[in-house]
Amino acid sequence: MRIINKLNESEKLPRNFGIDQLISPSDIHLLQAIGDNPESNGRNISEILGITPGAASQQLTKLSKRGLITKVRGQKNEKEISLKLTPLGKTAYDNHAIIHEKVYQKIINRIGLLSPDELCMLERVLIAVESVYDERIEEVRESLSLCGRKSSKCQPRELNT
Repeated sequence: MRIINKLNESEKLPRNFGIDQLISPSDIHLLQAIGDNPESNGRNISEILGITPGAASQQLTKLSKRGLITKVRGQKNEKEISLKLTPLGKTAYDNHAIIHEKVYQKIINRIGLLSPDELCMLERVLIAVESVYDERIEEVRESLSLCGRKSSKCQPRELNT
C-alpha cells in the first residue's frame, strides 16, 4: 500500500525535463508513448497507455497547444492524424529517458543481479498485480455507471452483498 501511495503522490508532481515549462508525469508519459511509437495516432496512444480515447484526445490537444507535439494529417486519408514530437517535445522526451535510466539503475543497484528464476517470479508478481488492478478499475467503472457518478448514497457492489 505504501508503494501505491508513493506512486500516486509522485504522479501529482510536475517536473523539469530540460525545457522552459514543467511537465506532469501523465503528460511526459504521453510524450514517451508518441516518441516510442512514431506515426501513431490518438487511438494507438490511448491503447498503449491504457486510457480512454477521449482522455488521450484532451491531453494531446493540451500538448499541441504547449508546442510539444504536432498533429499531422495523413497523405492518403485526410481524417487520419499522426502524432509527432516537436523539437521541444523531443528534448523533454530525451531527458525523460535519461531520468528513467537513472531510476532503473538505482533500483538495479539496490536489488543486485537477479537469476532467471527470480526474474520470472518478479514478472509473474507484476503481471498479477496489474491484472488485479485492471479488474478492479473495471468493477469500479461499472459500479459508477450503474449508480450514477454523483450519488453519495450508492455503495460499491461488494458492500451490498
